[in-house]
Amino acid sequence: MRYNLLFIFVLFLGSAMAQDSMLVAGGQEEVNILYRNEASGGLVVHSNGFGVTFKRGWHLTGYKKHLLDIELVSMRHPKQYKQANIFYADAKPFFYGKLNFAYFLRGGYGRQNVLYSKGERSGVEVRYNYYVGGTIGITKPVYLDVIDSTRRGFVTEKYNPNDPIQRQPENIIGPGPYFKGFDELKFHPGGYAKLAISFEYSGWHQKVTALEAGVVVDAFPNRIPIMAEVKNNWLYFNFYVSLLWGGKW
Repeated sequence: MRYNLLFIFVLFLGSAMAQDSMLVAGGQEEVNILYRNEASGGLVVHSNGFGVTFKRGWHLTGYKKHLLDIELVSMRHPKQYKQANIFYADAKPFFYGKLNFAYFLRGGYGRQNVLYSKGERSGVEVRYNYYVGGTIGITKPVYLDVIDSTRRGFVTEKYNPNDPIQRQPENIIGPGPYFKGFDELKFHPGGYAKLAISFEYSGWHQKVTALEAGVVVDAFPNRIPIMAEVKNNWLYFNFYVSLLWGGKW
């Protein structure tokens, strides 16, 4: 799944660069001025999930800026995998042993410094970024469609690793409705830090088209309960890539 997303991002990147090149070729010359504000948003994919990101920047100088960083990403356990009930033709794949879906909501502050400035409109500006802030881990319980005791149908139940019926995968038809359980969300406060390299390559000075790649570490005082019967983590280390679009003023 995440490899498919990476392939889609590469296609987006190539399309955006080609589009900017066409605009530069057909457009008129801009006046290069210092913009004090910047805002951008986009997509992010990381080692164990994907999500959306938003950044707001304020220039300190022509080469440094403050950054507000907000992200919402999904988080999978490295040992989770899908399986299907082979005894039922209409069965759907499900994550056996998964207690909760997990999402990380990050909000923090960062700095950006220019390593190589964009000499021309068709050039690439290279920056390094670092961020620190708070993370809220959000968990939503997993529901499954389980064969009832009469074997004439199924019921939708929250996954319970201690239920003798659910402990037998052949009794599970598939995942329950995804939106069931949103009234049972639990929140796990923590913190994060990120270090990244950013490449800004927009063909227009007032626009932002950037690719950011780096590492992010999330830490929590307690383990996030994603899986049953395997060790869950309190420290998450992930590589990530973000594709951003926005503007300057």
